[in-house]
Amino acid sequence: MPQQKQKTPTLAAIFSDVLARLAFMFTDDLPAEFPAGGEWIEASVGYRGPVEGRLVLTCTREFCTVLASNLLGTDPEDPEADTKAEDAVKEFMNIACGQYVTAVHGTEAVFCLSIPEVRTAADPPADDAGPQQALLSVDGHLVQLRHEAGPAPAGDPAREQS
Repeated sequence: MPQQKQKTPTLAAIFSDVLARLAFMFTDDLPAEFPAGGEWIEASVGYRGPVEGRLVLTCTREFCTVLASNLLGTDPEDPEADTKAEDAVKEFMNIACGQYVTAVHGTEAVFCLSIPEVRTAADPPADDAGPQQALLSVDGHLVQLRHEAGPAPAGDPAREQS
């Protein structure tokens, strides 16, 4: 079975730790093949301080629903889990970004985080997203977390705050 493809161990470690502590979800080795199809979601949160950047998570809607059910303590088939799926992934991204910024930049610097956003992704995650990305399997779901250095996109609240 292939190993996790992680190009930024800190990113993968923080992602895995937050998932385990927050939602009791765990990363696994990548399977040889993931099931095709499904609705792909992209969630992002930006940060601004001495440096700027953002974290982007690409995952399936099903992953978001499982995340929500774990946070709510319900079954993934519970309609409330699906209703709360986007809010759950936004909360996860907010926590993951805060942990990432602290781990990479320390506790002295002050950062403003943007409001997490979720949108439908056109494609599943690619393994060529750049050096600052982690492609992982979480309880059988393919997820990609990547860090994008530099200014947040125009219209991002983290960019507009001073």
